[in-house]
Amino acid sequence: MGNKEVLGIIVPIYSDEVMHDIFHGKSVHASLADGERTALEKGDRIFFYDSGRTRSIMGEAVIASMAFDEAKNVLDGLGPKLYIGRDDFAKYVSSLPGGNKSVLRLVHFRDAVLYANPVKCNLAIGENGTYMTAEVSAKIAKDNV
Repeated sequence: MGNKEVLGIIVPIYSDEVMHDIFHGKSVHASLADGERTALEKGDRIFFYDSGRTRSIMGEAVIASMAFDEAKNVLDGLGPKLYIGRDDFAKYVSSLPGGNKSVLRLVHFRDAVLYANPVKCNLAIGENGTYMTAEVSAKIAKDNV
């Protein structure tokens, strides 16, 4: 697995349609990068958090690889694999400080699993995600006792 303290990343998903698509063929999550380094590695997990309706982790997938690229290059290279549609992606990119020149962290994932029972998560999950550590996992587990 990745960094000994980091087990994966929890990423916010804002709509039911996008959540559905993640478990039905989409395989890349993109978010604003903080430079071109990450504590994530191949084999870590990406957890999908419903930040709108349920405030729960709805499922997870295995991180297959990661890359960094300018936003303007993402759609050309990924198109239908990207977790959100073209219009939503354009709207997201326009909200970024650097617009099309913003560097995005691209998390390629596989084997997405939708949980039969979503996991309640009362933590604040940032727009760019929150690393899943043993401490974060323990807090989530405590909320679900």
